[in-house]
Amino acid sequence: MRPRTSLLLGSLGLLALLGCSGSDYHDGPISGYLVNAIAVADIDGNGQPDILGLVSTDFGGVATQGYVSTRLQGPAGAFAMPTRFGVGTEPANLVVADVNGDGRPDLVVANAQDQTVSVRLADPARPGFFQPAIVLATPGRTPLDVAVGDVNGDGKADIVVAASGANNVMVFLQGATAGTFPAPFTFPVGGDPQAVTVADLDGDGTLDIAVATTANTVSVLRQIQFSPTLVAQSAVDYPTGVQPVAIKAADLNGDGKLDLLTANYGATLSPGTQGLSVLIQGATAGTFLPPVHYTTGYRSAALAVGDLNGDGKVDVVVANSGLPGDPGSVTVFLQDPATAGALLTPTTYRGVWGPMGVAIGDMDGDGRPDLVLADGDIVVRFNQASSPGTFGPPQFFYN
Repeated sequence: MRPRTSLLLGSLGLLALLGCSGSDYHDGPISGYLVNAIAVADIDGNGQPDILGLVSTDFGGVATQGYVSTRLQGPAGAFAMPTRFGVGTEPANLVVADVNGDGRPDLVVANAQDQTVSVRLADPARPGFFQPAIVLATPGRTPLDVAVGDVNGDGKADIVVAASGANNVMVFLQGATAGTFPAPFTFPVGGDPQAVTVADLDGDGTLDIAVATTANTVSVLRQIQFSPTLVAQSAVDYPTGVQPVAIKAADLNGDGKLDLLTANYGATLSPGTQGLSVLIQGATAGTFLPPVHYTTGYRSAALAVGDLNGDGKVDVVVANSGLPGDPGSVTVFLQDPATAGALLTPTTYRGVWGPMGVAIGDMDGDGRPDLVLADGDIVVRFNQASSPGTFGPPQFFYN
């Protein structure tokens, strides 16, 4: 099982024992919560990015139903009180994307313990709210990550699931009726899936699938054809650091081709030495060079990419959950202005409870991207006007 899931349960117990903001004291069992993934999106259509935290809960040490906590941004930098939307038990990750083609962002959540995926479509009558969940079953499999994209070219978004328990990736194609999903297709990959992304990696106009696996590889599936007959190329595996648990596709070196980046949970010894792996795309479209590894904090769990200092180049942020008893850290890599695709020596920011998720968005309307973290609770670090690309102390947005 993905290290994130084990860490999640351990952290819930720690929160309950220590009595921080994530626990409730009363006679009887103690309840606790943990924000373990994060997203930023304008879900109410007012032009301001909102915060969505994925929250796991327990009661007396037993996992209970999780939820997505939304904080809507009104006037720049002003956030409403949270609204909660239930999902499954022990939710592991989420994506915010328009699933049913109505122009509104929807929620898709991987529920590890339930062995389900929750799809909550946007409520057309209430901007920023969501309809009851559509539940997709993954029996015998533990969903750890999800991605959304039109992988079969029919103009409708599909759902791709990295589910532990077999060496294949699951693809739920959207049916003829918007928001319906028949039984999934599966495609072999090089190891047990831990994380997934969909993107046009080879520039042919169709989406490809890249899966981070327990074999310390990324498996790339290209040129999948679903009709009139199903045809999928064999996955091509590329090495990463040890235990990749998050993956992103981005044009890091500015050559117009997407590269792959993984956050690696790490080995028992020296777990931070390959915390970030960068696989630059090679000369042949859709193929990748050997990885370049960068040292992060311990137990890298998530990453985000974006231009943090306004120089027009893509930078990288890695959330590091930390060793047991440690608050973890956030590692910020700015891109080297002299060498395309290379990253400078990072700046490290101490965590609060152990960062497990990170997203990028302008949370105060100053035009500079800030860091939004799943760090026990929802935490924001604001980009500093005096030194763009550096970030201030944690500000808490309780869920």
